[in-house]
Amino acid sequence: MAGKIIVESVTDSLAVGSNIIESAKSEIVWLLPPEMLIFASQFGLTDKCKTLIENGGRVRGITRVTKTYAKVIGELLDIGEEVRHVDRYQGAFMLVGDKKESISSIYLDLKALSLDDQLRAFWTDNLAYADYLMSTFEFEWESAVDAKKILQEL
Repeated sequence: MAGKIIVESVTDSLAVGSNIIESAKSEIVWLLPPEMLIFASQFGLTDKCKTLIENGGRVRGITRVTKTYAKVIGELLDIGEEVRHVDRYQGAFMLVGDKKESISSIYLDLKALSLDDQLRAFWTDNLAYADYLMSTFEFEWESAVDAKKILQEL
């Protein structure tokens, strides 16, 4: 169990995200900067999401879709992830597994995101906090645009 832990690096946040995805049985939701999607793919998180989907789970995500990240977003769509686009993305991130375990940013500088960068994120298995993140995600999900549509326009 996560308890309540502060995560302080991009690499550690990827490790936490990997653990959350691996332990999920039915659903993953994420709100991530597109830069993190590249890292997620490189570190096998996309493969873990694919396995969850193949086992009947659902993965939904929100990001900013641009030409630069079209390939990685296309790969997510190809494995069955549901991805939506937001124009007003501000750089926060969250990942919630099975509405119970989560990691979410406290501070993230997107100017030049790299694996060596420091960040501040909160990792917890607090159900009330997961509910809060899920309600935030669902609110954004409703107003976001299907990434397939954006990719076709690019």
